[in-house]
Amino acid sequence: MHIGRLSAVGAVYFVTFVTAARAPWLGVPVAANAMCEALRNWHLEGDGSVLAATVMPDHVHVLLILGSRLEVGRCVSRWKTVGRRAAGYAGGWQRDFWEHRVRDNERFEDYGLYMFLNPYRAGLAGSGEPWPWWWAPDPARFQFIGLLDPTGGPPAEWIAWPEERFSQLAKGE
Repeated sequence: MHIGRLSAVGAVYFVTFVTAARAPWLGVPVAANAMCEALRNWHLEGDGSVLAATVMPDHVHVLLILGSRLEVGRCVSRWKTVGRRAAGYAGGWQRDFWEHRVRDNERFEDYGLYMFLNPYRAGLAGSGEPWPWWWAPDPARFQFIGLLDPTGGPPAEWIAWPEERFSQLAKGE
């Protein structure tokens, strides 16, 4: 664990980890599916909970509640290893990861919305199509889900929001 990093059991964390040299190997469906499966399996094991996750071609965002067995860094290390192996990819990840403990004065809803909109704002999906590598095990935790269009995509105006809409969030990529 790095100096200054603290893993607090039961805390909500927003985590981002990136492929080596930002290679877009997670843009291949088998790799993106493998990463989603690694996150689902960790969630189902019950030592922590995924609130939401988005797999992008060159990075992954995870919003989680930390369990008692593993520190944040160990969780990320495990996801990287299991996801890469399951994808059958010989490449790798940037060293380390970025994390932010969501504070009491912050809403995890805002982080979930940021993550959800990430592929749309990057031009990888249109407003009328759901992003296949977004996952929220309990979508009812997020109010914005009820405002999505019938296909599960965001309203077009959300995609056009200026970056300032998310400037209050601590995020790393």
